[in-house]
Amino acid sequence: MDKPNTEKTFAWINVVAIVIGFWVYFGAAKVGGIDAWFNALNYVNIVLAIVQFYIGYHGVNHSSHTTHQA
Repeated sequence: MDKPNTEKTFAWINVVAIVIGFWVYFGAAKVGGIDAWFNALNYVNIVLAIVQFYIGYHGVNHSSHTTHQA
């Protein structure tokens, strides 16, 4: 994805998924030992949202890291 607006959109979708995910995690009964995986998935989603917000709002511009020769 190279479009900043798309990254921002998916970052906000991930924020909603994080809120719903933790709400379900703490509200539901712990069944079958999958609660650890579900919690880990929520934290991975947090990292993904942070990266998407960074790319969406800051952008990844490789041309700004050039060196100038004398």
